[in-house]
Amino acid sequence: MNRHRNLSFYIESLLLLLFLLAALVVLIRVFGAAQYLGERARGKTDAALILQTVSADFSAQAEPYRTATEQAKTEGQAQLEFCCDNQGNEQPDGGYCVAMELRSESRPTGRMILADICVKSASEPDEQPLGEVTTSLYCPELTSDKEVGQS
Repeated sequence: MNRHRNLSFYIESLLLLLFLLAALVVLIRVFGAAQYLGERARGKTDAALILQTVSADFSAQAEPYRTATEQAKTEGQAQLEFCCDNQGNEQPDGGYCVAMELRSESRPTGRMILADICVKSASEPDEQPLGEVTTSLYCPELTSDKEVGQS
């Protein structure tokens, strides 16, 4: 009988060990998923700041946006790509990639430049964008007084 108790103790201990291993696997997966979600959230927060910075610089016509805007005015469209840090400052080895597609639409008294801005992680460029926004800039076409008087 003592031998039967020893065997059942070992079987119960083995089952308990298997249960603890399964629980440990579940905990590791939960913490791994939490870490991934945290990194993704940080990326989205950085992307929102980058989009805000790039959009403001585009509206202020800072370089290189002025050159791209002029190209869009003359050719109807332009593209601009660069890498930046988490603040939106252009850096060749930055952690984020910004892609802008500019297109020009004619208006009665000028041109509307529409810019589609997309931010992706530089380390995972094939993943979905972290953030996207469309902004616009109106560029009036000024006429001389002579042309205005003839109208």
